[in-house]
This record gives sequence, structure tokens and C-alpha cells, in this order.
Amino acid sequence: MTTFEVAKYIYTSLTAAGTTKEGACAVLGNIQAESGFVVNNLEDSKNRLLGLSDTQYTEQVDNGTYTNFIYDASGYGLPQWTYWSRKQGFLNYAKSKNKSIGDL
Repeated sequence: MTTFEVAKYIYTSLTAAGTTKEGACAVLGNIQAESGFVVNNLEDSKNRLLGLSDTQYTEQVDNGTYTNFIYDASGYGLPQWTYWSRKQGFLNYAKSKNKSIGDL
């Protein structure tokens, strides 16, 4: 998906769920500032520190070779979550749906 398609999907999903247009746009503004609508975005400083691209990091978390996802304090995903409990919930949810952490 292109970043435009990601933004459109999020906007449509939010408004369909009852969020106002203004509220949906506020969420989109935050996501744009945090990740640029790149679903598997690892914060740039951590790409350099870990020596991994966004795709490599995502694949390694998904397949279990990178085991510090929850506690690495690396901003990840659309909201760039860093706090361990949010990342743990995020990882658990992805696993429960048999999805990648990089899946929209």
C-alpha cells in the first residue's frame, strides 16, 4: 500500500466507526508526524543503532530472531509506540491474529 492508501484506509475506518471528520484528521496528523504513514516504520535512530532496515526489524520480530521488541524502547509502527506495555499488547494482538507486526 502507498502511504496515501494507508491514510485513506485509516480515515475511512475511523469515520465509519463514528469518529468525526475533524477527529479522524487529527489522528491522521499525528500518524503523519510520527511515522509518515509507513506501517512498519522503526524510528530512524534505532535503524542506525541496530543496523536494521524497517523490513529487517519487522521480519526478525515476526520470526522471533529479534527478541527485545517489547523492551527496546524503539518507536515502531504508525503510532511509534516505545513504551513496553503498549508494544507488548501490540505484539500479542498481532500474534493472536496470526499477522505481522507490520500489517496494517
